[in-house]
Amino acid sequence: GLPVRPPVPQPAPAPGPQLYDCNAGFANWRAGWAPTKKVWCCHHHGRGCAPAAPPSAPFDCNAGLANWQAGWSAAKKAWCCQHEG
Repeated sequence: GLPVRPPVPQPAPAPGPQLYDCNAGFANWRAGWAPTKKVWCCHHHGRGCAPAAPPSAPFDCNAGLANWQAGWSAAKKAWCCQHEG
């Protein structure tokens, strides 16, 4: 019979086309990248990923804002000033 030849190893497939340059504009990705670029770069390169949602705030700094000086507790004033200005 014919000798059995081992299969010829196939080269690894080339990476797909790079839809976006995930290094271009990375310093300002939050404001400068389109939403589709953020999703693509996050999925393919781990760049431009939105941070996890912050833990819920202990205070709603918009509630009672019109009367904050008289209506907010000292703790709420301190927290809102530190975290939301």
